[in-house]
Amino acid sequence: MPHIVIEYAAPLEQEVDIQALVEAAFAGAEASTLFDPAAIKARAHAVDAYWTGGDKQPFVHITVKLLPGRTNAQKKALSASVFDAVAAMLKPDIALSVEVNDLDADVYTKRA
Repeated sequence: MPHIVIEYAAPLEQEVDIQALVEAAFAGAEASTLFDPAAIKARAHAVDAYWTGGDKQPFVHITVKLLPGRTNAQKKALSASVFDAVAAMLKPDIALSVEVNDLDADVYTKRA
């Protein structure tokens, strides 16, 4: 844990190395020092159909899903760390957002 899920506008594949984007988000989570790096999982999904701010502005949206137990301050620092790591590799005209969500531990099921 955590799971880092990156959604991005598919045309960004022409100008951004998506694997490097995934690795940057991973590095941002790792830099937070909240997790054992072996527990961090990151993946990306292209979005073909989207509309951003009344336009077809390129975007990257990152959701970090984790089990409960971190303070709001820790989650805010995690969000900022992931944001900064990814923002460093994107042009300023690409919309970027990061959200941190607690999973419901009572209903979360996984296989190692």
